Amino acid sequence: MERLRALLRQTEFHVLLFFVCLFLFGWPLATSADLEQLELMFVYIFVAWTIVVLLLFLVSRSQKDVDDSE
Repeated sequence: MERLRALLRQTEFHVLLFFVCLFLFGWPLATSADLEQLELMFVYIFVAWTIVVLLLFLVSRSQKDVDDSE
């Protein structure tokens, strides 16, 4: 668990998360989607957004642990 907290505190992880999000949300919008695939794209965007929010929550909790100990 401490290794996960250490990973979430690193600035490099934050930069990696930014570029992963840029790819996750930019790729579906850049490709031309058929109207038949619109429901699938909605589910994809919603699931990706949920995962990103969860990761950002974990990052904020790991930063709070550092601030409380100081």
